[in-house]
Amino acid sequence: MGNRYRNEQKYLLNKSDVAILKMRLDAMMEKDPHVRDGTSYLIRSVYFDDMYNSCLHEKEDGVNFRRKWRIRIYNCSDKVIHLECKEKAGNMTHKDSITVSREDVEAALSGNIKPDKNREPLWNDFAMQVMTKGFRPATIVQYERIPYIWRPSNVRVTIDRCLSSSEMFDRFFDEDLPVRPIMARDLDLLEVKYDTLLPDHLRQVMILDNMRYTSFSKYELCRRMPMQAF
Repeated sequence: MGNRYRNEQKYLLNKSDVAILKMRLDAMMEKDPHVRDGTSYLIRSVYFDDMYNSCLHEKEDGVNFRRKWRIRIYNCSDKVIHLECKEKAGNMTHKDSITVSREDVEAALSGNIKPDKNREPLWNDFAMQVMTKGFRPATIVQYERIPYIWRPSNVRVTIDRCLSSSEMFDRFFDEDLPVRPIMARDLDLLEVKYDTLLPDHLRQVMILDNMRYTSFSKYELCRRMPMQAF
């Protein structure tokens, strides 16, 4: 696996500031080529955790180095499916990703996977987590993403909205998956990712009066909701 870590910053924005920011970013940055209708795409991920909820508790306890495993699809399609391991070290992140099949997803959701010498190292690492630590699907996280990129400095700026969750894992690919809203309707989440330095002209356009720095993760919020409900 690679070890190139990137900076990651998160901010909560109200809808008025989002409208201003979008206008600025539209004039300066390029949209991710994978957006549908030139605006956004839907991200849906199933996250895995062990029987002790170790991944969740590590986040809540502020453990400096931690890992999260997820399977991610876009616009409810099975055409492109990624198995991802996201590492977090302080405010730095690193993500390893491979393409998997729908059959792989179904096997992972049922816990019926094992290492295979013909598969990628990331797949085998995940399979070992399932076999030895009892990793199982913990929550589905869904949101709409408006993504911008700045190729010269490898900067990625995203606006995430309509965060919701579900535990109906057998309907992971369904377009009409029942979900519960997680964040307040008047708030969106801005994420800024870059390698070493954020160019000053981009930093300046992202200064807004009411933006609030946050350290929460979408995964953490979605895990807390059903636990509080019971």
